[in-house]
Amino acid sequence: MVEIEQVYLAAVCHGQEATGIKHFFGGYPRRRKYGPFMPTSSIIGLSAGFLFVAVAGANVWLVLESSRSHDVMKTARLMRNHRLLGYVFLALFAVMFFYMSLRVSGAKEGLPAPIILHIALALVLVPLLLLKVVIVRYYKKYSALLLPLGLAIFVLSFLLVSIAAFPELLAALIIGKIPVIVSAAVIAAATIVFGSLFLRPARMTSSELPASSQAVDRIESAGRIAGTVPPPAAGSLMLLLARIDVQTHDTKTLRFLLPTNARFSPRPGQFMSFSWIINGKKVPRCYSICSSPSQSSYVEITPKQAPHGHVSVFLNQQAEVGLIVEASGPFGQFCFDESRHKDIVLIAGGSGITPMISMLRYIDDRCLPTNVTLFYFVRSPQDVIFDKELEALESSIKNFRRIIIAGTPAAGWRGPTGHLNADLLTSNLTDLEHVTFFLCGPPGLMESGRKILNSLGVSEARIRQESFGGQPSTAPGELAATDDVVDFVRSHKTCKVLRNKTVLEIAEINDVFIPSSCRQGQCGTCAVRVLRGSVRMDREDGLSTDYKDRGYVLTCVGRPQGTVELDA
Repeated sequence: MVEIEQVYLAAVCHGQEATGIKHFFGGYPRRRKYGPFMPTSSIIGLSAGFLFVAVAGANVWLVLESSRSHDVMKTARLMRNHRLLGYVFLALFAVMFFYMSLRVSGAKEGLPAPIILHIALALVLVPLLLLKVVIVRYYKKYSALLLPLGLAIFVLSFLLVSIAAFPELLAALIIGKIPVIVSAAVIAAATIVFGSLFLRPARMTSSELPASSQAVDRIESAGRIAGTVPPPAAGSLMLLLARIDVQTHDTKTLRFLLPTNARFSPRPGQFMSFSWIINGKKVPRCYSICSSPSQSSYVEITPKQAPHGHVSVFLNQQAEVGLIVEASGPFGQFCFDESRHKDIVLIAGGSGITPMISMLRYIDDRCLPTNVTLFYFVRSPQDVIFDKELEALESSIKNFRRIIIAGTPAAGWRGPTGHLNADLLTSNLTDLEHVTFFLCGPPGLMESGRKILNSLGVSEARIRQESFGGQPSTAPGELAATDDVVDFVRSHKTCKVLRNKTVLEIAEINDVFIPSSCRQGQCGTCAVRVLRGSVRMDREDGLSTDYKDRGYVLTCVGRPQGTVELDA
């Protein structure tokens, strides 16, 4: 160490580089203390280098914090700060890259190996930074890669700065150029920072966590191990309830984990059919998928509790983390298609927002340039489902605008009130000719919405609609038989047509098995072919053109018109 100090002092006194110090510090050429990537000025070079590493580390921390945050607004703020610091990092990198090009461009002799390594590390950063920018800007569904990319960028940044600056700092310490008090302060600060990271208590101990949160941790860590869920029936999935989030006073979002290697590819706006076991009985119900189709590990639904709803009350009041349910799907033609729908208007009422939020999340994940306007009708501002997320999406999606209409607003409400009308649409939409309208909500809203749109010249082809709830049940007094019959050919049963009953209901009453799911004419599960006669369908959304041409009908919404023969 004494010899090194003497060599360094000799170099300083004579204004020349001594051979010993040159070899010790990697053979850097004269007056290139910090290598080609950093400025030559000590203060500027060290400051820029330390800031470079600090910004890279801060970006990694922001991604880590956002990944474990369940607060939508907090996550949005963290990712906004992540983008801001990303711009700062790119600016610093550009400046340092400029210095590198200046300092190596005039070299006439071959560069030493340490400098070549330094330049190579800087060049490796370029594709990593480019990949990270592309993911953040255009491919958000791959955001899981941001953390490993950020860690790689941080490590490379640290190596770039430390390789160049550490030898100079070490030499400065040897000759006393940096006071001992400054060195001690830096060491103490580093000890405090790292000590606080490793020694600080967790935000919540396991005893403080609510039972449901502990169950979520157990399920998310073990829910994919083979054998943890029973095998599903053919064409079905067994889903595991892993998380419950409260949206409003009568609405909750339920997150279900998908089985390992499940082939599940929903489209934005589709629904699933669930077979809930309540009091020992299987009760089928359909719910729209509200999670983004970009999510491959889970699926979410958001049931709203109805006053006398058997299943909705169970899901909002009794369902607990760990519940296993059999589900099938996805089903439905109420879908957003990014290749065809460039301008869309979403008209939702109450829980009709659930398929719409799936579309919005998908548009946000894919960074699509779709123009979106949402008209959301609620009783009061307190009934807005996904309120905070809709606010965050309005900032995140470039061409998205939300309009909340309250039926009975509280004092101080400044938004529109009342019901859907033509003036509301025309005052907020400039182009009605090239827009596709999606309607979902109570029957009254959709019926009036379709009439209003037709009066404004919107064709039926540009109106898509989704109904909630099944067909109304028939009272016992209305089960009178008619003179007509339904002949189920393959089942070898001929049954009387019951007034106000669908083909599926007639089949079930007479023990004729027809597979069914949604019971709303949307999934297509109950389609059978008509061999003779006519069946009138209340709706045909779940029936493809090909099936219609081949004579198929949806038995859950099909009503016999006289005597018919069915291939069932």
